[in-house]
Amino acid sequence: MKFFRFDPSPCAYPKPRVSLLPNAPVLPSPLRRRSRASEHRQTARHFRHFTRGRYALGEAYQLVGLDPRGVLLAPAYHCVTMLDPALALGARIHLYPLKADLSPDQVALDELLSRIREPVKALLATHYFGIVQDFSRLREWCEDRQIALIEDCSHVLFTENYGAAGSGIHGRFVVSSPYKFFPCDDGGLLYASDAHLLDTAHTRPATLVEEFRGIKHVMERSRDTRPAAGDIALIDSRLDLMSANPAVFGNDEIIERSAPSSLFAGGAVAKASLRSSRFVVAHSSVDENIQRRRENYQHWVRATAGVPNCQALFPVLPADCAPYMFPLHIDRPDPHFHWLKHLGVPIWRWDEMADSSCGIARDYRLHLLHLPCHQALTNGQMDWMTAALDKTLRHAIKGVH
Repeated sequence: MKFFRFDPSPCAYPKPRVSLLPNAPVLPSPLRRRSRASEHRQTARHFRHFTRGRYALGEAYQLVGLDPRGVLLAPAYHCVTMLDPALALGARIHLYPLKADLSPDQVALDELLSRIREPVKALLATHYFGIVQDFSRLREWCEDRQIALIEDCSHVLFTENYGAAGSGIHGRFVVSSPYKFFPCDDGGLLYASDAHLLDTAHTRPATLVEEFRGIKHVMERSRDTRPAAGDIALIDSRLDLMSANPAVFGNDEIIERSAPSSLFAGGAVAKASLRSSRFVVAHSSVDENIQRRRENYQHWVRATAGVPNCQALFPVLPADCAPYMFPLHIDRPDPHFHWLKHLGVPIWRWDEMADSSCGIARDYRLHLLHLPCHQALTNGQMDWMTAALDKTLRHAIKGVH
């Protein structure tokens, strides 16, 4: 397959000054009662634990019979770890287009299927950034064509005890990544409403050494340095210095590969998540998690509402949604993305992506930033990040009027 890949090595980006994922526990408030309206009623038989969602996804691909003779339909906007397990199985991958809100383009999907001659075994459908999509029509489409729908809830608060409303109800298999929502070292889940589908899915437990190592990693992340109160005042001078010097923007390149990326470790394929990670997920307050994430997301929405050169992808959160990150579309990745990275603002973007004809995916690859809104962020961290973003996107670009 042909991949577009951004190589940041010439840029020498510093370590982010704020954690992208939750790095400290949030103690539950006695004034808030945990809501159970959307909790699962299934037993542990319906779940299998993996160290990451990508390996849970690989197990799902195997269970639906994906192999070198079969095809996976995957969304054109994707993290490479969504494709890695299929590549490890030698399967063929076809990418289907998405609309601007990242919902599947059903008309384009029909056209794509009409051109495929090999048997299509599975379709991967993703709920992006915690915004739950309605996949009921897509499920019917898959059932009519005997295609297994795999529901990707890796951006959704979906655990053994809680599932965001509308998530995890359409797929033959459901995968999620609890470690993205809780301060633990790992965690991926594979779920099936029909528990018998998981009879052949087996994992090996972590060793005692791995358990202690995972706890050590969590403790180290909780001690991350935080921006000081006076750091906001230094942003302008740092931007002046960066804009006055020649910029190094990294290398955007095209590569061909049929093997998984370096993010896929063959030795971790059948490894279960840490017991300590499962303990953290099981004993954390879901209500506090959701409430704080929503507050931080709304902070981003307010802070970017009047800022030029950017637009929130989802400015309105659905009721009870637990957002994963705040997706922001920026007009000029060069230089704004690079300035933000050099300031130490924590940003993810999916800038390594398989090539497709989808204009949305091609645009979002470099223009859509993933900004943290997790529950462990302090008010000071939010103020510094939003100030850095505001000042960066307003800063004059040399030669642009």
